[in-house]
Amino acid sequence: MTSSWLTPGRLLLLFCAMNMLVYIDRGIIASNGVNGDKASIQGRAAYGIVGEFGLSLTQDGFLATAFMVGLLVSAPLFAEASKHYPALRLMAVGLAAWILSTAGCAFSVGYHSLLICRMVVGLGEASFVSLASPLIDDSAPPASKSRWLATFYLCIPVGYAAGYILGGIIAPALGWRVAFLLEAAAMLPFAVFCAVGPALDLRGKQHHTGSVEANSTLGTSFGEKVQRGVASALADLKTLAKHPVYVLNVAATAVYTGVLGAYAYWGPKAGAKVFTLNPEGADLKFGAVTVATGVVGTILGGVTLDRVGSTMRNALIICCISNVLGAVLLVASFAAASSFAMFVPYFAVGQLALFSIQAPSNAVALWSVPPLLRPFGMAILIICIHLGGDVPSPPALGWLQSKLDNWRLSMSVCSLFLLLAAAICAAGAVLARRGPDYRDEQQSSPDDATPDSDEVGSPDESAHLPLLTEPQTSGRTPLHSEDV
Repeated sequence: MTSSWLTPGRLLLLFCAMNMLVYIDRGIIASNGVNGDKASIQGRAAYGIVGEFGLSLTQDGFLATAFMVGLLVSAPLFAEASKHYPALRLMAVGLAAWILSTAGCAFSVGYHSLLICRMVVGLGEASFVSLASPLIDDSAPPASKSRWLATFYLCIPVGYAAGYILGGIIAPALGWRVAFLLEAAAMLPFAVFCAVGPALDLRGKQHHTGSVEANSTLGTSFGEKVQRGVASALADLKTLAKHPVYVLNVAATAVYTGVLGAYAYWGPKAGAKVFTLNPEGADLKFGAVTVATGVVGTILGGVTLDRVGSTMRNALIICCISNVLGAVLLVASFAAASSFAMFVPYFAVGQLALFSIQAPSNAVALWSVPPLLRPFGMAILIICIHLGGDVPSPPALGWLQSKLDNWRLSMSVCSLFLLLAAAICAAGAVLARRGPDYRDEQQSSPDDATPDSDEVGSPDESAHLPLLTEPQTSGRTPLHSEDV
C-alpha cells in the first residue's frame, strides 16, 4: 500500500470502522440474544451464555468487565512503546490478540474459559484506543478537530447498538458462538492494514525524537529495559498528576462511563423486564434508540464545541450541562414512565445528552497534557474510566438489583451518579481558565513546518491530501496537518 493513498480522511474512516467493531463486540455480549437468560417460570427454555453456563447476575456482570484485566496491563505498555515504534505496527499486534480472543469466545467450554478470553480482548483493545485518537488529532484540520474526534467517538454508541441488534439476530438463528466468529473475521483486514500500511508516527514523538532515540540506546539487557520503561512510566504519571484539569476530566469521565456502562449492559434487560418486552425485541428497540441518539448526540457535542469555541473550559461546561440533563431525564424514564411509549422520549433525550459528552471530554484529555504524553494520557484515561467506571458498575448494578428486585429503582439510583460527574466537570471548568492548552505548543512547533505548507490550501482540502507527500529517510510517516 502506498502512503499517497492514505489521506487523513481515509485514515479517519478506517479508524472509525475499527472502533465500531471493538464496540460491536461489547454490544454483542450484552445483547439478550447472546447474553441469554435462565429458564423462566413462563416456560421459556434457557438460552445464550447465561442459560448454557448457568450464570448468576454477578457472574454475568463480570463478563462485561473482564476485558479490563488485559487493558490495565497493556495500555501503558503500548503508550510507552509508541515513543519507540510506529503506532500502526503496535495496533497490528494488539488487533491480532483481539481477533484470536474474540474467536476464542466462540470455542469456550465454560464460564472460566470465556472469562479468560474476555480478559485478552482488553489487551487487543488497549493498543487501538490509546493510539488512534492522538493520530486523529494530529491529522485533523485545525478548525475541525472536535468534529473529527466526534466522528470517531460516535462509533462507540453505534457499535454498541449494532452489537445489540446483531446479537439479537444472529444468536437465535445461528447460535451465540457464531456472533463472535463473525466479528473476529470482520476485524482481520484491518489488522493486516495496520501491519503492512505506512508506518505512521505520532506528532508528539516527532518533537522528541532525539531524546527518545538516545534513551532507547541506554542499556542492553532485558532487565535494564524494563527498569527504564517503569521509571519512564512513573515519571509520566507524576507529570500527568500535576495537570489538575486533566485529573478532574478523568474523574468526571470515569463516573459518567460507569453510568453509561451500566446502561449499556443492563439497559435492554431492564427495559424488557419493566415493560414486558420480548428479549430480542428489546435488543432491537434499545439498539435503534442508541444508534439514533449516539450518532446525533456525539456529533452534536463536537459541532457545539467547535461553534462556541474549542477551549477546554467550554468543553467542560458542555460536559457539566449534559450530565445534569442526562441524570434528570434517565431517572424520569425509569422512575416515572408507565409505558414503553412514555419511556422512549425521556430515555432518548437523556442518552442524547450523555453521548454529547464524548467528543468534548476526550478533547480535554488530549489538549490538557504535553504532546509526547498524549498516548500515555489516553491510556491512563482509559484505565481510570474502566477501572473506576464501567468495570465495577455492571456487577455492582447486578448486585443492587438482586437486593432490591426493582429495576426501576436500581436504574434510577445508577442515573443519579451523573450529578457527581457534573459537579466534577464544573470544578474542572473553573480551573481550565488558567490551565495550559498544549495545542499551542503543537501548532507553534517548528517541526510542523514543511516546504509545501503554502500549497496545502484550506483545512478541508487537507483532509483529502496524502499523509506523506515526499519520501521520508526514516522509513516512517509523520502525521502533520500541513503536509497531509
